[in-house]
Amino acid sequence: MSRVSSVNDRGFTLLEMVIAMFLFFIVIAVVPVFLQTATSPGSDLSRNDQEIQTWFQEISKETKYARGYAVEQNRLIITDIDGVERSYRRSGSSLIRSGRIGGHSVLQNIDGFHAQLVSDGVMITVDANEKQYKKWLRPTRAPEEEDIWIKREL
Repeated sequence: MSRVSSVNDRGFTLLEMVIAMFLFFIVIAVVPVFLQTATSPGSDLSRNDQEIQTWFQEISKETKYARGYAVEQNRLIITDIDGVERSYRRSGSSLIRSGRIGGHSVLQNIDGFHAQLVSDGVMITVDANEKQYKKWLRPTRAPEEEDIWIKREL
């Protein structure tokens, strides 16, 4: 008669598997905390830089077909082709965009905002992170105002 060993050394028991998974999930839960504390303060500056550059892109799109610009009491007012006015002004350390419905913050943690009318547009200056960011906005002509010439091929 053959003797069967009651101990199986070739596999994991369910208890060993549960303990291994528990330890794995603890490590996974702790890693983000260490990664967050390891980020440098410079990453906040780059995030703010990215927010300002993104806002410059958005306002460039918004003002592409602007009818006019006005600067009153350091507040930039943009009138679009539909006659809708949108204004930008600094309030504390935020830049507020106001329109028909209300206002909301578009930039935070800024030190200054200045708009100046130039010959064919407006120059926007935003001060943040001890830097100065400038954007020159120029209107283009609305599609219905453009002269369209079609050359007929013979």
